[in-house]
Amino acid sequence: MNPDHNFYVAHCVDEPIFSTEISKIFNTCNDSKNLMIGIYLIEDDRFLYCNKIFEKLIGFDAHNLVKNGWQFWFSLIVPHEVSDIKNKIFSFFTTPLVRDIITLQYHINNINGKQVYIRHEILIYKLKNRMFALNYFFDISEKEEIERCVKNNGGHRGRNFLKNQLACISSREEEVLKLIADGFSSKEIAEKLFISNHTAISHRKHLIQKFRVKNTAQLIKKASKVLEL
Repeated sequence: MNPDHNFYVAHCVDEPIFSTEISKIFNTCNDSKNLMIGIYLIEDDRFLYCNKIFEKLIGFDAHNLVKNGWQFWFSLIVPHEVSDIKNKIFSFFTTPLVRDIITLQYHINNINGKQVYIRHEILIYKLKNRMFALNYFFDISEKEEIERCVKNNGGHRGRNFLKNQLACISSREEEVLKLIADGFSSKEIAEKLFISNHTAISHRKHLIQKFRVKNTAQLIKKASKVLEL
């Protein structure tokens, strides 16, 4: 192999996996400008390859991962997260036929001691009768900072947003919402709650406005999510 290639490969030229196919994979991975990639031989419990982007993004010589394996990588993870991540990764590799992909997010310390937020995707493949795992490491520190900024300024999403919507309605409106979700008409709701048909219709209109939907069909869809919380 050309020594000028910007990747590190374990000395294993006698390996069946070390073939034309895997060499092409190395070359493709080497073209990456911002994605850290490591190829791990599951049965041998060792890294076969990693690209040089590791050095660019976190400052460490990529050869450390090939030479020292997971032990080196785990040493970078912040102490309070390392045990959980280690267990998840090793558990994943013990059952490769049950699932073939896992995604993790955690923090590591780069060479300057600065925390980097990592999204780590592991995908299991079989090639030349060998099981190996493609490891993709993404630096998502900027994403974490943006989301922290949004939350610090009152932003929220998903189920928390739905909970907030539920908190904004009265106990009577919640009763009406449950009946709407069950498919009852305004007239039927009025009869069940002993209120006028006009009042039942008003509650429905107010709920449509509060949940920012256009019609009863959308309200029922939203109500089904809220009432599951």
